Amino acid sequence: MLLNGIFLATTPQAEMRGQIEVGLIAGKHIFGQEGGRIVGAIICLGLVSSISSMTWIGPRVTMSMGEDHWLLRVLGRKNKEGVPTNAIALQLLIVNVLLLTRSFEGVVQYIQFTLLLCSLLTVLGTIVLRVRQANLARPYRVWAYPLPPLIFSIITLWMMLYLLRIHALQSLFGLGTAALGVLLYFGAVKPFRALK
Repeated sequence: MLLNGIFLATTPQAEMRGQIEVGLIAGKHIFGQEGGRIVGAIICLGLVSSISSMTWIGPRVTMSMGEDHWLLRVLGRKNKEGVPTNAIALQLLIVNVLLLTRSFEGVVQYIQFTLLLCSLLTVLGTIVLRVRQANLARPYRVWAYPLPPLIFSIITLWMMLYLLRIHALQSLFGLGTAALGVLLYFGAVKPFRALK
């Protein structure tokens, strides 16, 4: 929030409106042309590490889903070194389809709504878990509970509604993807329980 506050205090909002590279634009206003390039390079390095971690984590999440649900079992397979090659291939295919059929900005807009929805459901899930399993051991307690998760949920809902208003099509596609995932989950769980 402090970083966003600095961006807003140092850079005209009109220059940042509708732009993806707000850090680079703000960096040029704060540090000049050359300093802005350095800020841009630092942001790029941060993004590379984030992309690297997602490339590593994403297929393993898909692999775990394949191990848990019979419908996705092909994604749970690993090669002899323990690498989830099918899950990596699927992630590579999805990423390439998204990038080759849409602009990078369109892909980001498509993913934003779904990521916010997942974050919201995760935080609400912690509240539900605390109610349903009140006696569960909790080595870490949230200060001023339940205010932090409720404030987070309200802000996330506001951001989702904002995205629905300004990027309705991309947000609805993201919501559709999440709904497809829910249908796939329940379609996989019921036959799996029947087999037990």
